[in-house]
Amino acid sequence: MPLLATLRVMIALAQAHRGLTLTATHALSRADTRTLFDALVWPDYDKTEVLGINKVLNEADVMPVETTRLIAQAAKFFRRRERKLLATKIGQDLAAEDQSLELFRRLFALVFWRLDLGSLDRVPIKGWPQDHVGLVLWCLSVAAREWSSVGDLLPVCTVLDAAAEETTGEFLAFAFEGRILRPLTWFGLLETRRVGESGSFAWRYVREYRATPLFDRALAFEAEVSGSVGSRH
Repeated sequence: MPLLATLRVMIALAQAHRGLTLTATHALSRADTRTLFDALVWPDYDKTEVLGINKVLNEADVMPVETTRLIAQAAKFFRRRERKLLATKIGQDLAAEDQSLELFRRLFALVFWRLDLGSLDRVPIKGWPQDHVGLVLWCLSVAAREWSSVGDLLPVCTVLDAAAEETTGEFLAFAFEGRILRPLTWFGLLETRRVGESGSFAWRYVREYRATPLFDRALAFEAEVSGSVGSRH
């Protein structure tokens, strides 16, 4: 679970140095960002590519670090004191290995039901598809058994409301991937791969997703499908 692993490293670093150092805009310092960057393992994240285009690493240049820090603060695992980010007692307690289940449960509920993941992508469609995430997860439990593209999964795993129907297909695919599929890889429930020409730029690839064995271990569904009334045609 990349998110949990990175969070544990972040909490351990904060404990070792009496807090993480913050910039004037309350982002992590370059030194702490680089330490976390070197330690992290994140799905579909090429660290060599990141270093190739950044001479120095600010927190905003390292999506996994920035995302983990924002989620951790939303979960109240850290508190800010002046220019330091301090691990709270609940954060330290849940970072223990024997608390993995509770840590997963809290973060999973927070990310998909309480956070607005749309604030990270700025796609002009509010709430979708987090507003029916339970249904989306249930559909993915069936549809994502084999490697599938975003375009394959979107029409069978989401419901288009009025706002979504007025949005272009490209924006819908971007929102579905950024708010559901990629966050599920942070929890280890989906795995991802790139399909495309070897050596081509990242935007030439098509990402595919597939459920991991952990998906069924972590999630169970009680769903009742209403039968149709009258004859079927």
